[in-house]
Amino acid sequence: MSAGVIGLVASSQGVAEAQNRDRTGAPGSDPVCTSCHNGSTSANASFEVIDAATQGAVTEYVPGQEYLVRMVIAGGDASSSYGMQSTAVLADGSNAGAFSAPSSNAQLQDVDGRHIVEHNASSSANVFEVSWTAPEAGSGSADFYMSALEVNGNGSTNGDGYLAATLSVPEMTNTDGLADVNVDAWARPMPLGDTWTWTTPEAGRLVVADLAGRVVLAQDAAAGQPLTWNASGTTVVNFVSERGQRQSWKLALR
Repeated sequence: MSAGVIGLVASSQGVAEAQNRDRTGAPGSDPVCTSCHNGSTSANASFEVIDAATQGAVTEYVPGQEYLVRMVIAGGDASSSYGMQSTAVLADGSNAGAFSAPSSNAQLQDVDGRHIVEHNASSSANVFEVSWTAPEAGSGSADFYMSALEVNGNGSTNGDGYLAATLSVPEMTNTDGLADVNVDAWARPMPLGDTWTWTTPEAGRLVVADLAGRVVLAQDAAAGQPLTWNASGTTVVNFVSERGQRQSWKLALR
């Protein structure tokens, strides 16, 4: 009975907050939630790591770049609620980068030094998001782990379904694609009053997003075209040229 009560409390508050436990399924974590939440479910859980410049899922990460991590629990019943606990680690079990700016149905926790993102209450939304700053160069693959729940809200853990998801994102090792262009032309955007200004070194697409991954500006531009955008808050700026060259900056006025 006590185990069922603990499981219920954990699923409503987040197991790191309620129990100080890492149940993500990552190496070295505590046992996952199947002892209480072991009902059948037709849902499935998955990760997406989103590049703000392309709004597409990436297959490699650029060291130090900021991405949006989306955790989705799909295929549940219309009346279901959802929860999850997730982390990202390197091969040695240490933190892979850092999380920030979780969506309104999620929170950040720390369990014995491991960074955790988890639900902050039973969520009617089946999508959880968090900004993720990729680890430094030479770190190797970032491995994401998630324990997810589809719950029926009947006041107990009976019938609740547990799902696991993993995703491995390797480090992009060939990041010197700017070697054959004028690097000075790719200089950091400059503040001008209450705006940022930058001139494109070649034709491509500029995407400016806030730390929650919301796009502030997305614009195709010709070579040598001046671009400006509002300087409010902290933004992540990505430019991808038509021939695949890429540069990004994290900008904030002091």
